[in-house]
Amino acid sequence: MKKIIFGCLCLMSMFVTSCSLDENPESKFSEEEAYKTSTLIYVNTVANIYSAIGSGIYGGTDCIHTLQEFTSDATMLPGRQGDWVDGGKWQNMFLHNFKSSVDLYATVWNHLYQIIGLCNSSIDKLTALSATNEEAKPYIYEVRTLRAIYYYYAMDLFAEVPLVTSSTASISSVAQSKRPEVFAFVTKELAECIPNLSESASQKSGLYYGRITKAIAYMCMAKCALNAAVYNIDDASATSYQSFVGNDLSGACTASETLGAAVTTKGSAINISLDGTTRNAWQTVIYCVDKLASLGYSLQAKYADNFVTANNSSVENIFTRPNDDVTYKIVDYNLIRSIHYNHAGAMGYSGWNGACSTVHQMIVLGYGTANQDPRVAINFYTGTDYTADTNGKLVKDGATDQDLSYEPMKAIIDFKTGSDAHDVKCAGARFKKYQYDTSSSIQGCMNNDLVIWRYGDALLMKAEAEYRLGNTAEALDEINQIRNRVGAIPATSVSLNSLLNERMAELSWEGVRRQDQIRFCTFTQPTEDRYVGVWHNASAGDYNNDTQGYTCVYPIPYSVINLNKNLKQNPGYSN
Repeated sequence: MKKIIFGCLCLMSMFVTSCSLDENPESKFSEEEAYKTSTLIYVNTVANIYSAIGSGIYGGTDCIHTLQEFTSDATMLPGRQGDWVDGGKWQNMFLHNFKSSVDLYATVWNHLYQIIGLCNSSIDKLTALSATNEEAKPYIYEVRTLRAIYYYYAMDLFAEVPLVTSSTASISSVAQSKRPEVFAFVTKELAECIPNLSESASQKSGLYYGRITKAIAYMCMAKCALNAAVYNIDDASATSYQSFVGNDLSGACTASETLGAAVTTKGSAINISLDGTTRNAWQTVIYCVDKLASLGYSLQAKYADNFVTANNSSVENIFTRPNDDVTYKIVDYNLIRSIHYNHAGAMGYSGWNGACSTVHQMIVLGYGTANQDPRVAINFYTGTDYTADTNGKLVKDGATDQDLSYEPMKAIIDFKTGSDAHDVKCAGARFKKYQYDTSSSIQGCMNNDLVIWRYGDALLMKAEAEYRLGNTAEALDEINQIRNRVGAIPATSVSLNSLLNERMAELSWEGVRRQDQIRFCTFTQPTEDRYVGVWHNASAGDYNNDTQGYTCVYPIPYSVINLNKNLKQNPGYSN
């Protein structure tokens, strides 16, 4: 008797189209029919994985992007006298009081393993199909690469994680693998899959729109190689990452050349095999970025065009999450969470008046000085420039009779009772990077595809690798390609600190800052915004002045450990 499958002939993935499952008997068809064409194989083994990604990487209230940005030196969500205190959640994140019982970490962990589990099921099914159907084989490599990307994220955030590669194995019963073991698995998977992936542009409309392609795999490999010195630490104790603890206690949060040299040495000793050649980590970064260029990726002529509503024509975006208000309908909470409610209301939308840039970031970008970086105006709302969205109309601050005017240099982690009411509502430069889509019929479902990885990031990764290998002239040239594109003053010298600052300016709010800070040994350093004794809400703890480095890894969620007694907590944390 043939196995009956319920389905529909439309592509159910959010990355292709949307449709509802028809429950009437006419929609039943045999398993043989379900896999008779390449398209049907995709629909019934792959599409559901892409659909499940949703806002898990970027755009959700609690997602991978949240863990990469809100614990960094660039982004905060202040307590605005009752608003956004949320039991101290956001302040504890910013002050590095990471607790395994916080739902946020469990939400991200569960999303990672949901996708990994779906990938395992798909790979097992496709492998069985491939014995009699050659058209199933390309999808195996596509799904293996997606699984590798999700293990890359799991390794990056939680270090020692269960490495499960079969749908018959229970995640709730397996033990953790060492971080270097997960790194070896991810890089080996990517190396094996790359020759078999499509060279299509994933960011552009077409058959591979939003799907895993060769360029995405090369970018993931470059990311692994760039952070290889971090990912190959054996997490045996709370001091395992002590070599990544910064020594600048001034609040300026600068990167040390001395500490950076040790990271460079570690990366030079780690070898990765790719495309028939073994290279060290820094050489691998350069090789992968050059491969991206050979696949047709380059800097978009205008920086802002990577984030407009029609950004699927970008030649720079490599890995994007398709989005609109008709087919995909995935809400991006970052803009909503940041802009003032009266600003949004003047456009007919909602704003929650919360997240903002740190003062530290504004200082690094030269806000208000003669050398202000041009990307401030592109990436942030400051002052009254929001009136470009409101047809020149000023709105009120919501607390006084004053006009709304965003105040970048007045952001603080928590406002005391009695603080100036205007400052409470207006403090902090706000998220602006993506063009606000006034044509959208659904709150937060913009027609801008959300950018996960792009070539501008890759070019700065290459510049860093060149610098660490001693190729200063090449690094300077690549940095100035980035700076010239936005009309910034050309750099005349390069250092680890200038590289870190350039990445802050170029990649503001793109979900890479925590990784960068750990690699540059600045993640544990105090800044102008956070330091021992900084004022914070009573529901949050004081700034965690981590001198051991254990906060370079997040805690394994308590709810996960409680379900699987084989798992042990990351060093430095308690359950």
